[in-house]
Amino acid sequence: MSRRRLALFLILLVLGCGRREPSPPAALTTSWSVDTLQAGAEARLTVTVRAGIGAVPAGTHLRVGFPHWVYGSRDVQRPAGAEAAGYGRWYVVEPLPALRPGEEHATSFSLRLPGTAGPFAPLVWVDWVPLRALPQRMIEAGPPERLVLIGPSQVAPGASARIAARLEDSLGNPIATEVRSVAAPGTPGVHRLPLTLEHNGPWTATTQPVLVQEPDPERPYIAWLDLHGHSALSDGRGTADAWFRAARDVQHLDGAALSDHDWQLDDAEWETLLAATDAANQSGAFVTLPAAEINVNGHEIAYFADLPRLRALPRKGSRDGARTLWEETDRGDPTARVPDLLGAYASSRTTPSEADLLVVTHTSLARGMGTGYPLQTPLPSNRAFEIYSSHGSSECDACPRRVGGGPLEPDERVGSLWDALDSGLDATLIAASDAHDGRPGTDNWGAFRGGLTAVEVPELTRAAVLQAIAAGHAWATTGERTLLRVRWRDDAVDVLVVGEDVQAVEVVGDRAVVARREHVPQGTWFTLDGLPANAWRYVRVLQPDGTRAWRGVWRADRTP
Repeated sequence: MSRRRLALFLILLVLGCGRREPSPPAALTTSWSVDTLQAGAEARLTVTVRAGIGAVPAGTHLRVGFPHWVYGSRDVQRPAGAEAAGYGRWYVVEPLPALRPGEEHATSFSLRLPGTAGPFAPLVWVDWVPLRALPQRMIEAGPPERLVLIGPSQVAPGASARIAARLEDSLGNPIATEVRSVAAPGTPGVHRLPLTLEHNGPWTATTQPVLVQEPDPERPYIAWLDLHGHSALSDGRGTADAWFRAARDVQHLDGAALSDHDWQLDDAEWETLLAATDAANQSGAFVTLPAAEINVNGHEIAYFADLPRLRALPRKGSRDGARTLWEETDRGDPTARVPDLLGAYASSRTTPSEADLLVVTHTSLARGMGTGYPLQTPLPSNRAFEIYSSHGSSECDACPRRVGGGPLEPDERVGSLWDALDSGLDATLIAASDAHDGRPGTDNWGAFRGGLTAVEVPELTRAAVLQAIAAGHAWATTGERTLLRVRWRDDAVDVLVVGEDVQAVEVVGDRAVVARREHVPQGTWFTLDGLPANAWRYVRVLQPDGTRAWRGVWRADRTP
């Protein structure tokens, strides 16, 4: 062989070695004890590890998790004697015996399957080397239990009313959906609209209370949105496209924001997220907000009106570190570094403006995610506060459905809405699901179901929704489509409410209830007057079992 050919051969050999993937320590197979996996049911899983060429030394650990291992599988039962390490309560963690090449070891355990139907596969590691080539199985919905009808919040007398019908199992998984138009009653007032759906027999139900009245000509649309959730691009289940389809076609929302964690997104995943957001946006029909969950003081959600400018930023993806929770918390890798997204987006403006950005405080009493007030780092365009999500409520420390999570770290700062308002925050109150299980608008993983944000807009567009939230033309609920309107005065507030089983309407001002009315007339304006000279106030609707709606905030020094 000539020297030239020998040199070429060595170069190709080196290049080939550089591309070669390391041999996996083991192969594995999985098998289930049942042919059909039903949401929320018990099943038994067997994981069989077969040693590869390099064998498996004694002391190697098998770990099995379920996406998302924090949010998706709270009821996994570890085998007796299995080691628990780090977040191991979400895993099966078992030391393997020494295995020579070709030898096998099987581990079986029982678990309760996630309550959300859809594609599902366990995650398996051998000493933190992920073995990813596992077949997905479908988790099926259970038998039908109820028909849910969603009507418009408000419709003109005699006009066509769009009703979305969804047949669900006991866990809220959809079995059949249908959309119909019916004529609204000709008499103004509050009405429930009936509908029958055929699915192996008739199912009949009525909508939530609907206000039959001419709409506000300035803001005729009342849109319902889920403004916070996650896909498998970060720490949720399902694709970005599936998130928006579920919001539009299953939950029948008017819009949604998929806000995956910035530190878990590389540049390609950012492009996937933004492309799905753009593709799902349909002005006048379904609006999507470009968004991401970021970490500045605690966790925040940033919404970007100018999607092309966001996509054009040269660096959005994280670098050099853990991009999954198991890498960060269980293996102890440092969190991936992220660019200054807010600064880069602001500096790319061609004209000075903050109208193209909205930054929202995440449910702020949550351990590990909360925010202390006053803010240590000021936030641009911080004009909204997420009072409620599936984590619970951040309204106050003693309020119903308060966010839990155990003791705080020694240097951890969290705060309630009341703390934020005392510190001077001027905010619109919103709510969202923060769903990690692919179910925008509701979910099965969290401490509670919910929530949703309603906005009053002149048109259903991205810009109109963001402007409405920033201007206070929005309100928050724990998931119920409660209609809530307010008109503030210095010492009084006019209120209009339409909702399920409204027990009372209150005005909260400076950390106390300063006005309250029970036996609330629905669908007509009433006044709560004689309000003291508070620094801040908001309206709260009380409904059964800790369900709520909130609208505000009025501030003495800023609200016209």
